[in-house]
Amino acid sequence: MNEECMLGVLLFSKASVSSQAGPWGRCMGSECGPGGSQSRAVWCAHSEGWTTLHTNCQLMERPSNQQSCFRVCDWHKDLYDWQLGAWNQCVPVSMRSLGLPRPLICTRGEEGIQTREVGCVHKSDGIPAEDAICEYFEPKPRLEQACLIPCPRDCVVSEFSPWTSCSKSCGMGLQNRLRIVLAPPLFGGSACPNLTEFRTCQPGKCEGEESLHSLRVGSWGACFAPPVRQTRETKKPREPKSERKAKRDRQGRQERQGRRRKNKEKKELKESRGERVRERVKERKRMRDPETRELIKKKRTRNRQNRQGLKFWDLQVGYQTREVLCVHRSGSTASLSQCHQQTLPVTYQACVITKDCELGEWSDWSSCSKECYDVNGRKGQRIRTRQVQQFPVGGGAECPELEESEPCSPQGEGIPPCIVYNWRSTEWTDCRVDVLLSQQDRRRSNQTGLCGGGVQTREVYCVQAPPEASSNLGSLKSKDALRPVNTELCLGVSPNTTQVCHIPCPVECEVSLWSAWGPCTFENCQDQSTKKGFKLRKRKIINEPTGGTGNCPHLTEAIPCEEPSCYDWLLLKLEECVPDNDKVCGPGTQNPQVQCINSDGEYVERQLCRDAILPMPVLCEVPCPYDCVLSPWTSWSLCSNTCSGKNSEGKQTRARSILAFNDGNGGVQCPNSSSLTEVRSCNDHPCTVYHWQTGPWGQCIEDTTVPSANSSLSRTGAASAAAGVNNEAFCSVGMQTRKVICVRVNVGQVPPKKCPESLRPETVRPCLLPCKRDCVVTPYSDWTPCPSSCQTGKSVKKKQSRKRIIIQLPANGGLDCPEVLFQEKECDASSVCPGYRWKTHKWRRCQLVPWSIRQDSPGAQETCGPGLQARAVSCKKLDGGPADVAPCLKFAGPMPSLTQSCQLPCQDDCQLTAWSKFSSCAADCVGVRTRKRILVGMCWACRSNFNFH
Repeated sequence: MNEECMLGVLLFSKASVSSQAGPWGRCMGSECGPGGSQSRAVWCAHSEGWTTLHTNCQLMERPSNQQSCFRVCDWHKDLYDWQLGAWNQCVPVSMRSLGLPRPLICTRGEEGIQTREVGCVHKSDGIPAEDAICEYFEPKPRLEQACLIPCPRDCVVSEFSPWTSCSKSCGMGLQNRLRIVLAPPLFGGSACPNLTEFRTCQPGKCEGEESLHSLRVGSWGACFAPPVRQTRETKKPREPKSERKAKRDRQGRQERQGRRRKNKEKKELKESRGERVRERVKERKRMRDPETRELIKKKRTRNRQNRQGLKFWDLQVGYQTREVLCVHRSGSTASLSQCHQQTLPVTYQACVITKDCELGEWSDWSSCSKECYDVNGRKGQRIRTRQVQQFPVGGGAECPELEESEPCSPQGEGIPPCIVYNWRSTEWTDCRVDVLLSQQDRRRSNQTGLCGGGVQTREVYCVQAPPEASSNLGSLKSKDALRPVNTELCLGVSPNTTQVCHIPCPVECEVSLWSAWGPCTFENCQDQSTKKGFKLRKRKIINEPTGGTGNCPHLTEAIPCEEPSCYDWLLLKLEECVPDNDKVCGPGTQNPQVQCINSDGEYVERQLCRDAILPMPVLCEVPCPYDCVLSPWTSWSLCSNTCSGKNSEGKQTRARSILAFNDGNGGVQCPNSSSLTEVRSCNDHPCTVYHWQTGPWGQCIEDTTVPSANSSLSRTGAASAAAGVNNEAFCSVGMQTRKVICVRVNVGQVPPKKCPESLRPETVRPCLLPCKRDCVVTPYSDWTPCPSSCQTGKSVKKKQSRKRIIIQLPANGGLDCPEVLFQEKECDASSVCPGYRWKTHKWRRCQLVPWSIRQDSPGAQETCGPGLQARAVSCKKLDGGPADVAPCLKFAGPMPSLTQSCQLPCQDDCQLTAWSKFSSCAADCVGVRTRKRILVGMCWACRSNFNFH
């Protein structure tokens, strides 16, 4: 029992471990070039991630830990370089990433991407090398770049020029006119039309005898069927018996000479054939056993059935004629001999008798393609077909559509409802501002901190809606996410995959100017035993900075001072000047109005300032009517220094001006200019300024002393302010800490006792921890269908794939998304498709125009000249089996021609056989292939000039 358990553990261990390999290290070696070597780490790892012994992995599956490499040295820079290929065609971004079709109407240029091939090569011969060699000296050039696809521009032409003068001064001539290309077609625009037009002209009648007659050629007439029996009847008067006998003897001699000549040519042809031809004929004779003869018989029968004249093609070769007249310039018809200076055109030709397409009756309607009830009212289709009874030949009317369809709905009871498909979308990605910037300059793609207008994207997919589909995905659990299906199943416009977004630019913290230094106060008015005092000055935050006030500079500074006090009198204002001794004018005093304040500048009860020194009345003077009149003193200016030292001292100034001089009748004289300005010392404290400096808040760490809630917490109080994030669900309370130190201005960190302890910022604050968000993906979609169970052309292995889509990205320490989102596998080998092709049969004999029509033409005594020949065309499957014509019309492309022009050679025509096949090459490297054809008949005048080699 124990041995079986151990065997099971061993088998499980072997199946759960595999060899892993790290990246290749640096190429090492004593010499430069391909003689180097590099190594990498190889270990045995369990599927759960931990490392185990090498003996637990299969030795045969262990990858190599060492390989040869090319050691690059500095002098290789002269031997290797990057080879840049040409930029490929610009591909629209929409087609490349989303697979969307291009718009039918182009209104402006479209952004695209073009690629190129880049590789490291040897400079001397261009042999490819490893990219690592070139990357040692220079980074690999970019493989992509942004481009612009302009709209197509059609060809633009000018107006036609005036007609030229007539090409002839008399009779029938030609005129032409031209136009030029103003703008050629660009970017796939429409081609230019014809640039030249012609028309006939006739300035006047020509003079002289040669212009009295001209040929008038009529159009070709209708195509007529040949007579059932073609007899060579003559319309001439019956010749005398002696002449008829002489004519028969002459024709007999010509026929005998022709037969002897043909027999001689056949003999020469047989002698010119090689031994291989004779052996092939003997072999055929030997192979004609009863089974072979039966096969030949069946083949002939099949060819006979495929010939023209069957149910699809009633093809009949006939003839058509045209009238050629010799016309006098007066319009009257003359004998053709009068037009002897012109070559008479042909007046007859072979043709195919015109027959229109004939169709059979419509078949019954097929069953409806939709077998369910669609709540959206979408209907299916049903079709019916009809067969071709007679295809058009000779320019007859083409066949109309052989198939028609109409919308339909399933009829009857108990029809189930159709499956409904809806659009779904993933979350919007983060707003990106660098998308357009990176297309313009790749070096800016890694910039961070960009702000302003941007773009964010999402993925849209189609899913099968459940019977009670909701408008959202609820809690986004993986089991509730719907499986993606083919996007063609979803109707209607798909949701947008991109939208404009905006990233607010960071707002720097702005603070006010420093206030004046306050009075010397105790650090803690509740404990005045230390006799330690500070003067304070403050400033305020005047805006709302990004990220809260944590990044703002310090707002309070302190300097140590002697004789501190927690309360002091604040001078509010001075009362009006009251002259002494109840006089109307002259010297007097101004009584101060004061208020008791604490160290924070708050008003308190006056009795608390009983120990403080009350401000004394101020001397003043009320001018008499004849005295010099002075303005009141201005306010004291700002202090010139924030502190006082050996080389610096703070000063303040104030001034007054003369409003009116004395009238000279004994009044008080105006003071001199030096008495109009006063200076006093300020900020006489030493330059030892301290302040608390804070560091950034650390990460929010869960507080284990506070029980976490299963449901999300609402943001309230200080924790809400501390969070400083957007509306988000929070699941637990945490704590944040930061560093706080005492700093002396222009010196650095000092012991904390130098700064006021009461003003020390907090180092710990509560915070809210957002809920963990796990990655949520849809289940895998179904495998994409393989190509139909058969395939045409070359046997190329197809692949099928499936994918799953990330609905929610992980956040706040949630589970990561799986690495594999796309899978593919090869399809099973498929058989050859039952495709269709046209099969053409041998051309039939060349049919001439009937004898009764061509008997008066030159050479009519011979059966030769131009004609028309026909052939049968049948439909075959790709495997060679017979098929109806309809599949070929639908799948096999245009039907081959049924007729062609032909020429039966006459006695004086040169006649050659068709070319033979090329022979095999005469040499392995550079040789010659030959082919031959044989002279089987030619005029004797040409035979002497024909060289047989």
